[in-house]
Amino acid sequence: MNWLRLRLYFRLLFIFVLVPAAIFASVYTLDQRGFFAIEEIDLKVKTQSEQLNFSKPYMDVLNTELAAYKGQSLWRLSLSQVSDKIKTKTWIKDFRISRSWPNGIAVEIEPKILSLLYVDQARLALGFVRPVTSDGALLPEVDTTQAPPLAMLKGEVFVKDSAKRKIAIELLKSLPEEGKLSHKLISEIGFDSKEGYWVEVAKSNIKIKLGEEQFAVKSARVSQVMDYLEKRDLKARVIDANLSKKVLVRLQQNP
Repeated sequence: MNWLRLRLYFRLLFIFVLVPAAIFASVYTLDQRGFFAIEEIDLKVKTQSEQLNFSKPYMDVLNTELAAYKGQSLWRLSLSQVSDKIKTKTWIKDFRISRSWPNGIAVEIEPKILSLLYVDQARLALGFVRPVTSDGALLPEVDTTQAPPLAMLKGEVFVKDSAKRKIAIELLKSLPEEGKLSHKLISEIGFDSKEGYWVEVAKSNIKIKLGEEQFAVKSARVSQVMDYLEKRDLKARVIDANLSKKVLVRLQQNP
């Protein structure tokens, strides 16, 4: 009986102590010889096709920063350390990171959706804009060729005041999906300290003043006015909806 117990003891010792120890020793030896030294960092982007290009310069920067981990041991590397670095990027909505044995790291990035493009006229002339994410974050400059076709946000106030950026995004979301005042047709959004927010409609270049609240209600009134003007072949220059239950229209002057 004692012999059977002794055999069981040695078997358990072999399975739970000696085998893991041997495996650990083998892995440790390989690690010391550089077998797990990181050689490749695979970055992939998962996003809407029309918003894919804007993230390229940010991905290039991130790739350069993560290259600092090359040569380190994949076995000993703390993924939370890499994760903390990625979390500092305001353009990233979500990401997944994993080890790719024996010597790689795989990172899948989901960028935030962009809502607007902040423009400074001087920088725009040089071909640069700053993307604004759906949560109001103002990102570093990108080339205009890499930016998706979105409404432009104008005015230095939007650089200094994140709350105003967020309201501008809410304004855009409050506009109808279709129609003459569809959010798809807005080319510019701005802010005036006295009159509040305004938008400009593409092609017609109509400036519409919407104040600082009740954007959905006001945009519905403006849509009705725009339908009325079209039926009578009248062209507006400015539509002011920042009035109590009224809409003021300034018509274009005939040449």
